[in-house]
Amino acid sequence: MKQIFSKLAVLICACATFAACQSGEAGKAGTIKTPETSKLFEKRVDSISGVVSYALKYGAPDDNRQSLYFVTKSMTEDGRFLVFMYTEGNEKKGHGPRHIMVADLLKEEVFDLGEIRMTPFIETREDYMVYGDVTKGFFRRDFATPDQEVKLCDIPEALTSLGRIRSLATHMTMTQDRKKAFLDLSLTTPEGKTRYLQGLLDVTTGEWEPWGETEWICNHGQLNPVDDNLAMCAWESAWEAMGRAYQDSTGWYPRMWLVRKGSKTLIPAEARNFASHEIWDDDGKGLSWCGHGQMIEEDCVYHLDLETGRQEVWAKVPGARHNNCSPDNKYVVCDQAPERWWRGCRWRVAFWNRETEKYVWIYSTRDALMPQNNPSTLHPDPHPHFVMNGRYVVSTANNADGHMDLFVTPVDQLIEMTK
Repeated sequence: MKQIFSKLAVLICACATFAACQSGEAGKAGTIKTPETSKLFEKRVDSISGVVSYALKYGAPDDNRQSLYFVTKSMTEDGRFLVFMYTEGNEKKGHGPRHIMVADLLKEEVFDLGEIRMTPFIETREDYMVYGDVTKGFFRRDFATPDQEVKLCDIPEALTSLGRIRSLATHMTMTQDRKKAFLDLSLTTPEGKTRYLQGLLDVTTGEWEPWGETEWICNHGQLNPVDDNLAMCAWESAWEAMGRAYQDSTGWYPRMWLVRKGSKTLIPAEARNFASHEIWDDDGKGLSWCGHGQMIEEDCVYHLDLETGRQEVWAKVPGARHNNCSPDNKYVVCDQAPERWWRGCRWRVAFWNRETEKYVWIYSTRDALMPQNNPSTLHPDPHPHFVMNGRYVVSTANNADGHMDLFVTPVDQLIEMTK
């Protein structure tokens, strides 16, 4: 009987310890701080909406701290690591090169990974990232040991023999086993011609699997999260002559394409016949995009269900530029340029509750980071996206004095505000 009680006590103690770790109340050695409790953040309250966010503190106040591109989640699922971009100095006074950084909320330290030009793939469940360099190949960094760069493979001869590679991928995505990376690469041939290729690179062997090639600039490629044989790519310059000719002959603006090995299919944006910044749902069953143009009611966040083909409005935020849906697809975040867009224009970020059709501004309109006649060089769009299974929203907040802050915003308050 004593042994039973003893085992029961051990079990109760273990459960209590696990619960404490989950709630952030364990001992100092094992506590992962949250943005609300970490010394790496400071509380910010929007003066108009009242939404509370937490701004990352690193470097001097004038320096720039930016979230990753919205297709790439900036924070790991366990909440320990936040990956961000950093530039010393600001745009009005001059700034240095942009580095990829990792904030460790267990050690409460920030580690500089150096000047990585590609937006990396973040493995949010296993806490590591994969990235490539056009001359050096592909690498992995485990966030727990960020100073150790592990070489995965070289750029294969099947690609380097074609010419000088200019870009490997707009932002990396990988197959579900994390062995292959989808590339939407561009290269210049010895004859001076630009080629745009799509396919999978096995980063464990360096083997290249070509999927196709386009005459037009094909970028923003991203594998479907649950189907390794399906990707989505963008005709980035569809407003130029070749794109206008395509629209004149077909009637459709040719932005979004479903890409498989050996084939590609246009996704027409039916309501507005215009689309930008498309992104997969986390469950891979659909995708969303922003259908902006003139500032009218139809300029919203739209969604496509892959199985049924149904397109519908998912967030009525006129002028939305980038959007991301929560893992359960109940909520949408998007950024909006309330006036004219340019690099460094005025921005604000909205949270839309699909169940109530109400919204709140995560942060209200900010004055322009840079004037239109001298735009930003740092791609300062807010790029809001959900992290930690929908617990927080990460976004970039521009400031009129020439620098950017990274905001992490708890979602519970946003749901409460939009009931």
